[in-house]
Amino acid sequence: MPILDHLAPDIMDIAPFESFHSAWTTYIVEDLNLILPEGFLAIPKPITTRAEFPTEFEVFVDYIDRGRHITVGAIEIVSRSNKDRPRERDSFVSKCKNLLAKQVSLIVIDILTRPAFNLHNQLLQAIHATTGYIDTGAEQPLYCAAYRACHREDAALGDVDLWTEALSVGDTLPELPLYITSEVSVPVNLEHAYTRVCQVLRLS
Repeated sequence: MPILDHLAPDIMDIAPFESFHSAWTTYIVEDLNLILPEGFLAIPKPITTRAEFPTEFEVFVDYIDRGRHITVGAIEIVSRSNKDRPRERDSFVSKCKNLLAKQVSLIVIDILTRPAFNLHNQLLQAIHATTGYIDTGAEQPLYCAAYRACHREDAALGDVDLWTEALSVGDTLPELPLYITSEVSVPVNLEHAYTRVCQVLRLS
């Protein structure tokens, strides 16, 4: 299913991005829970934001040990509120930086054409990474990125393994790895979940 322009009027009239965002999160969780090993569980998490952009959704993958949930992975689908203002962009980047500092693996998905801020590049700047930046000269600055924090004791915060994919409207979403231990990853099939949401919401 080609990536749609979710801020185009004809798409927004059918399914505002917040509705699409919620459904996509649900299907990603469903797909992950079919393949996660025993002891791991994917959980959707809504976050209330400003009134004009009321809710964000994210996915956490937890390891459950004697009833205690330990977050080992997170998937962030960038919302309009994440990119709307400098304070919100800084807050999103700070949240992602803190996850990596706790050695939580991370996937960030941005399929919104506006505003044209690249939160991946801002995150890399925040952790003082020297490589892995996405060319912001692209006509449509969409992307997906996966991050695995380095588990060496002497590792700096900027020592992360990266998988990035620059995208445009009309492209197909990639499959990305989400590491649930330092060596074990599960494939996140973004395209499969995205296609299902488009079909359910009659966008295809």
